[in-house]
Amino acid sequence: MVTTADFPQADRLEQVGKVALAISKGHHADGEIEAFIGLDSAGRQGRYYRLAAEVLGLILNQQNHAVLTPLGKEFASIDTPAAKMDFLARCLVETPVFHKALHYIHQHNPNDRQLKLWFRSFYPGAKGTADRRFHTFICYLRDAGLLQSSTSKNRLKKFVGSVIKQTIPPTRGLTGRKLKQFPSATPSTGAKGVIRIDVDAQKRERANQIHWNLIDSKSSFLDARKLEPRANEHIDLFADDQGDVILYEMKSVDSESGNLLSQIRKAVAQLYEYRYIYEQPDARLCIVTNHEITKKDDWLLDYLSQDRLIAYEWTADFQNFECSDRSRKILGDFVP
Repeated sequence: MVTTADFPQADRLEQVGKVALAISKGHHADGEIEAFIGLDSAGRQGRYYRLAAEVLGLILNQQNHAVLTPLGKEFASIDTPAAKMDFLARCLVETPVFHKALHYIHQHNPNDRQLKLWFRSFYPGAKGTADRRFHTFICYLRDAGLLQSSTSKNRLKKFVGSVIKQTIPPTRGLTGRKLKQFPSATPSTGAKGVIRIDVDAQKRERANQIHWNLIDSKSSFLDARKLEPRANEHIDLFADDQGDVILYEMKSVDSESGNLLSQIRKAVAQLYEYRYIYEQPDARLCIVTNHEITKKDDWLLDYLSQDRLIAYEWTADFQNFECSDRSRKILGDFVP
């Protein structure tokens, strides 16, 4: 359930991103942040923009001392303005307010009047305030390039996969069947019956833009196959086709493939762990990356497909996926 605090009231999305940059350079208080982003209101606007950065998941704040989240650190490392705005668009998609709104836009393609009426009914506060928040809301969507607008319709322009993806609680399992043992989200101390999950490492990985783009594009792939893309706090992506379950683990690989082997090792361990935890011994397993395995590392394809029965997919453009013949046999109807 959303509250009025979930609706930003700082109008310029680019300036919200600058809050994270301010903090990365040692400016932690509202007044310092305001000065860095070029405003002058005795800290009031600094507070509004700081709150907006919190809504987007870029920062955390306690007693007027803001720090970066893993998402904020990833944003602060980006070099180009276009990539920064694309990252902020991704942050919007992940917030409860914008996710709900974008889902509505994707389903109904409303005109401006219809979208404003929907927003008024969705906003949990006063109607007068709703109109002011709508102005900020629509500015963010347009600044982020999420909307393709005409005189008669607003359409979702990108990140459809992330909008239609359903995030469900681990207690629901993968097919709705009750689990014998609930998977703990807290790393264990070795106590009997507690499953160890490194949630902090998972959060850091999911802050990576390539990793997020892989999930978004594969979600779109599943949706095109009339399958509901799903995720939970452990598994990047999974789908259930009438009892035929597939688990995906996304891994970002650097341009020289220097981290390929370590990423595959992590993915193999995670996929087997998730299949065991969620009691799906027959689930198909697939690693998805942004790089093809080169000839010098071709043994990895044999290892994964023949020894581990894990498929390997890659994409060069975050739209089209490829895999080897060996992986095709493992993927079955999920083959790209």
